[in-house]
Parts: sequence; C-alpha cells; structure tokens
Amino acid sequence: MDVLRFQKANCKDCYKCIRRCAVKAIAMRDHHTEVIDEDCVLCGRCVLACPQYANQARWDIQPVRQLLQSDKPVYAMVAPSFSFQYGPDEFGPLRRQLMTLGFADAFESAEGACLVKTQYENLVAQGDRDVILSSCCPAVVLLIERHFPSLVPLLAPLLSPMQAEAKLLRRRFGPDAAIVYIGSCIAAKNECDQTPGLTDYALTYDELNALFVSNKLPVDLHGAQCSPEPRRRSRSFPLPGGVIGCMNKQEDYSYLSVDGLENCIAALNEIKAGRLHHCFIELRSCTGSCAGGPKMSADARNRLEGRIRIAHTADTLEDFPPQPTLPLERTFQPRYAQAKMPTEEEIQDILRKLGKNSPADELNCGTCGYSTCREKAIAIFQGKADITMCLPYMKKRAESLSDKIISNSPNAILAVDSALRIKLANRALADILGLPEDTVFTGRQVSDLMDDFEFITAFSSGEHTKARKTYLEQYDKYVEQVFISDENNNLVICLMKDITQAEKTRLSLQKTKSEAIEITDQIIAKQMRIVHEIASLLGETAAETKVALTQLKNTVAMEEEKLP
Repeated sequence: MDVLRFQKANCKDCYKCIRRCAVKAIAMRDHHTEVIDEDCVLCGRCVLACPQYANQARWDIQPVRQLLQSDKPVYAMVAPSFSFQYGPDEFGPLRRQLMTLGFADAFESAEGACLVKTQYENLVAQGDRDVILSSCCPAVVLLIERHFPSLVPLLAPLLSPMQAEAKLLRRRFGPDAAIVYIGSCIAAKNECDQTPGLTDYALTYDELNALFVSNKLPVDLHGAQCSPEPRRRSRSFPLPGGVIGCMNKQEDYSYLSVDGLENCIAALNEIKAGRLHHCFIELRSCTGSCAGGPKMSADARNRLEGRIRIAHTADTLEDFPPQPTLPLERTFQPRYAQAKMPTEEEIQDILRKLGKNSPADELNCGTCGYSTCREKAIAIFQGKADITMCLPYMKKRAESLSDKIISNSPNAILAVDSALRIKLANRALADILGLPEDTVFTGRQVSDLMDDFEFITAFSSGEHTKARKTYLEQYDKYVEQVFISDENNNLVICLMKDITQAEKTRLSLQKTKSEAIEITDQIIAKQMRIVHEIASLLGETAAETKVALTQLKNTVAMEEEKLP
C-alpha cells in the first residue's frame, strides 16, 4: 500500500504499536516492528501510539506543491471535520486560504456525503437487504475485506463521500483538472491510490498545516471574518452517528451507529454470528468518528466544543442542492489472506518454551501486545512475534540467570543499602569468611561482618573503586575488594575475591627471599674478610721478597766494581 512508512532506526521495541493495533497487523522481526500490509486497515492508531515516530503516514506535500505551481487547475475538497480542526463554522475562511495557496477553488466533501446518504436511503427503502453496512469509512472497508470476507456482500455497494465528491468535481471541471482531498484520515490515501482518475492526492490536516506554515499562513482560523453560510444536514458526517443522523429513516428498519475499531470488530462478529437482522449499521473505525481521526490535531481531537460546532452547522433539515444523476456504484472484493494456524500441540510447545507449563502460568498480561498468551503463541508460530517479547518470561529468565551467576560465583557478592544494611549476599561470602553455609546475612548491619568505612566512602563519592587488598583480621583472610556504587537502586555492591592462599604464599616466598638475601650477605662479608686477609699476607711477602732481591742486586754490583 505504501501509505505507512517505518523508520527502523527510531523503533525502541516498546510494543506500544502492537498493543494498539486491533487487528495485529504489526510483526516483530529482527527486534523491530514492521507493518504487515495485507492485514493492515490503515486506522492510523500505530502512528498515534508510537512515541518515537517510527510509524508515519506518507507525506504527499511535494507532489501537491508541484501541482499548485503548474498550469493545471487544482481543486481542493475538504472533509466536513474542517471546523473541528480550523475553528470557524463557515467554510469561507478556509476556502479563501486554500485559494491563497494556489488552489483554483475549494469545496466541501459533505456535498459528496449528501449524495451517498441519499443512496443509503434508497438501499434501505428497497427492502431486499437484511443487514446493510455503511461503506463511507475506508478503514472499515479494509477491515471487512481483509478480516471479515464473508461480510463483504453486506457492504453498501457505493462510493465513499470523498470519491462521490471527486466524481462530482470531475463532471464539473473535466478530466484534466487535479483534485486534492483534505481530511483527518490516513486510509483515504489508500482509497485515493486504489481509484485512479478520481482523486489525485489525499492530504491530511498536518500536511495542510505544513503548507500553511511554509507560506506564512495561519493554522488557526478562529475569529476569521466570514459571511453567514446556510446550514447543511450532511455536515454531520464526521460525528458518531452522523450518517444516520442525516438520513430519512424507514420505520421498519433499525439504525445503529458504531465507532472505534474494537467496537466495529465486536459488531461484525455479532453480525457474522447471525444475531442482527433488518438493520442499517454505520461503522466508523475511529473513536469519535472522523472528528477523532488520526490526523486531527491532538487538542482538536478531544475538544467537545468542535463537536458542538459541527452539530450546529448540521442542525437543519436542509442539505446541499440536488445534483443530476451521478452513478455511485462500487464493488468490493474479499482480500483475506488466511494465515496458517498451529495445532494445539504446536501451541502448547511454544507455550512451554515461554515457561507456560500450565494454565496458571499464562498471565495474559498483554505487555507483548497480545491479549492472551495463546494469541501470542499463535503469532510466534505465524512469524509475527518472537519469544523475547514476553516480558514476564524474559524477566524470569534474566532473574534466573542472574541468580545462577550470583549463587555460583566463586567471589563474594555483597549489596548494602544506604542504611548500611545487607540487602543481598551470596553463598561465597560465607565460604570466604569461614562461616556456616546457612548463615543469614540479609538485614544485618555490614559492620557486624567487617569495617564499613569503604561502604560509607562509596556512598559519599558515588564512584566505583579499583581493586584493593585488605586483611580481615577477625577471619584471618586476605581479600581483594571492588566497591560499585549503584545510585539508581541506592546500593553499594562489594565484590570480594579470596586471595588468602596467594597472599600467604607471597609472604612466605618474600620471607624466604629475605632470609636467602641475609645469608648471602653474610657469606659475602665473610669472603671479603678472607680476601682482605690473603691480600694482607701477600702484601707482606712481596715486600720481604723485594728487600731481599734488592740486597742481592746491590751485593752483585759491588763485587763487579772490585774486579781489576
């Protein structure tokens, strides 16, 4: 359909859009949601629900702006909810502003609604239909075609008010004119795409507002000067029961109005079950009808004053002038794509993987977006969801995993609150301190076990500490401690590693080294004394030898002088 655009980077896996989707046309794939086109009815609820703007309706501003800048005459037709959005009861101020934008002229699609409601009256008057479903809401038409195909024959085989007005304008201005619809409906864009030759583009109110702002035109027309305009009965179409309200009724027929997608689904299920007969049912997907449309501004959508204003402009028996006969017939086709359903055994297998081993385990909390755990299991089977979307399951698994890590860690883990009371301690703490395994630590003051100074320091600084060695004298234990400040939970967590054996080994080795060094020093000193003594003896002997040799030399020399 290419009407909804998904920004993958914006999706934060909150599942809010899935919870809001009444037909579950959103799948979770690769940790991001995506719209399933063949199931989507374009109600726009996912667009409203997403706080990250991951789902957005297609914007057609650029092609419309190009049309307005071209030589082609462009005509606007505006939904009767305009007074809800822009303020005045009269259409004149908005018409003038649209013409300032470059539109050749602007018309109310309520005129097309008048043509459609007349045909509804004729269908009822014929008396050959047991149940007639209104076909003026494009989202409801998609809902029936895609999710209630057996009820397609009950749809009134008529164009929507938008299509009827477009056909009327085509007859007035010819096929070369461009026609742009303006309203609060996202599904109207798809209806426009599906009926080429009638409406060229469908803009939502926020798109029109963007055009106003870019052209420095006001988006609030309250208080705008205008001439009085006649009231028109068909202007009630955007209100709940607005279609029925402007119809001339048959006494032997029941007339029912349903708005809101869940209510429509409930009504269609009741009709499918054969519990309703001889009635005309007005179905609107939006709560509050078109006045509560997804592209109505948030403040206008919930404003009672706007509903009063629309009701006031429609408070009359007069309507738009009759038009020459205009064919409004339309056919509808089932578009139902039957998804493969799992067997009961396959459902139970998926439930077991989710930790749902009995009905009591099926919490049906709806956090994942599905009403029941069984619906979620079916969605997993159909590839629309995955196991990780189950918050209780993931929480339990995370807690189980963390419990296993904490319980089986060889290092002691000790969590202390700001009152220096122990909130958590694992089994390794008792092992390290040499205490019985069944020792209860939770609730005790940490000072009962060890000095609390480092805990106080960690609370004061709010910073993590590097590993530090300390000696717990009362336990004759050497430990390596790391203190972690958890400000979000107002805790300080101490991780302790028993290094007693390593530390004692290190100290023993250090002592041995010291003793070896001392012995070595003694040996060196003794050897140096011996060397000195030997050197001293050698020195005396050398001196004596020198004296003796010198005397011998002198004697020989004297004897040579005496010879003749």
